[in-house]
Amino acid sequence: MTGLRLARRVALPPPGLVAERLRQTDMLQILALVLAALLFVLAVAWPGPGEPNETWFPLAQTRLTLLALTALGFGAAEWSRARPQLGATVAALMLFVVLSAPFDVASYAASYPAVPLWWTTLLPFVDTPAYFGVGVLLGRVAHALRVSALLPLLVPGLLVAGIALDVRLGVALVDPLTAPLTVSGAHLAVMGAIALTTLTLLLRRGRAPLASETEAAA
Repeated sequence: MTGLRLARRVALPPPGLVAERLRQTDMLQILALVLAALLFVLAVAWPGPGEPNETWFPLAQTRLTLLALTALGFGAAEWSRARPQLGATVAALMLFVVLSAPFDVASYAASYPAVPLWWTTLLPFVDTPAYFGVGVLLGRVAHALRVSALLPLLVPGLLVAGIALDVRLGVALVDPLTAPLTVSGAHLAVMGAIALTTLTLLLRRGRAPLASETEAAA
């Protein structure tokens, strides 16, 4: 009964809406840039004959950082949209994770890092919706403070601030740059909680969670 009640409260974005979001120019352009960047890192980091293959390390860091930055940017830009549109964007971003996974798996198999494969596979699925939720909150705050024009600076600035905070604390709580390199229960707990909160707000039935209709119209 609990599962049935939960299912009734969940409103998944319509597949047609997700497909439409994937066809939009901004999404296609960013996806192409992410894949091109990963291909560039793979080509540059791949070792010559006789050299140890450590390609996975820069590629995994680049991949998760790009996914985090992309999710943060889309969240900040689309904070005022209705819940179905936000859910469709999150679903589209999850496709980014899936399409970029072969780069990670291929370099992992060649490099044999000590980090388990399940960790590097799971991490983007947690961090991507988490950073999208943070981006939505950032967009709302920027709108309230009337500094939305500064979002192109605030988005990467917030990501850099998170990295600097983790470096100072010596713990990978929100840092997508170092998180792939070691299994961190603290990172999984923090980002998992943010991701779960984001998905709960976006997928539950009812009014838009982070923006009223008045704010959305503005």
